[in-house]
Amino acid sequence: MPVHVASSYSEPVLASLAALAGLLTLGAAPDAGAPIPLPLGRTTTVVVMPALGTSVERAVPGHAFAAAAALDADQRWGEAAAAYQQAIAEWSDAARLRPSPALDRAIQKAERERQRSLLLASTRPTRGRFESIATSINPLEEGRLLRAKLMVVRAARGRPPVDLVARARAAFEESLRLEGEARADIAAEAHLLLCATRAAAGDRAGARLERARVTTAERHDLDNALPLAVCAAALGEDDEAMARLEIALLRPMPHPIDPYSLRDLYLANDWDRLRGTPRFETLFAATLPP
Repeated sequence: MPVHVASSYSEPVLASLAALAGLLTLGAAPDAGAPIPLPLGRTTTVVVMPALGTSVERAVPGHAFAAAAALDADQRWGEAAAAYQQAIAEWSDAARLRPSPALDRAIQKAERERQRSLLLASTRPTRGRFESIATSINPLEEGRLLRAKLMVVRAARGRPPVDLVARARAAFEESLRLEGEARADIAAEAHLLLCATRAAAGDRAGARLERARVTTAERHDLDNALPLAVCAAALGEDDEAMARLEIALLRPMPHPIDPYSLRDLYLANDWDRLRGTPRFETLFAATLPP
């Protein structure tokens, strides 16, 4: 949310506005630095980002994971995978000295991101050149991978890279073009993940527009509960996200989430705002494998 401060006010008023801008910034980002000076005679734009919560990887000290996320931001997937391997080694060494559940979760997260980076490095979209030696990947799956990466980068930097957002959006839009009309389930998921992608990039109006394209019947479909939760979480609708997440995880057979997918779900940056709250932790404590 940009805050525009016109510095043609008197000095006492300007000082008050500067203090307000500093408070907004500090309230939105726990790691914010010193107050921003506002010179007289100019208009200053202060960008206030929403609170992003606490990610699994930031709950423990470490340097390699941040380096890996920076490589992901540049879409240098192969190098990022190697950096994630370094993060695994760094945290594994720490866990041997002082084991903790937080370190275990960070190691699991680094391993999952290493796998995603390797997959992105070794695949090509199905719309690519057929003579490519890389493995094919459909646009919806490509979008899922890219969206996961932009969320990792957003957690590390505060904002996702514009080009990574654009590439994720293009993948989801391509999946709608190729399969949306024939398969309503794919169309609903693609629109909801586009909602989450656009919201993460700060385009909340566009995100809500994507969600509005999902019909009432599709919203009542239990298979769409998780994408609806992801969309709501990205928009900062914590109660709605939690309710949809409970539906997705507690629904009866024959659609349970397997233990490995459940662990990945818990580690995802989509839930960083919910992480640590009793309702969220209790839900996963009841469903995660020991």
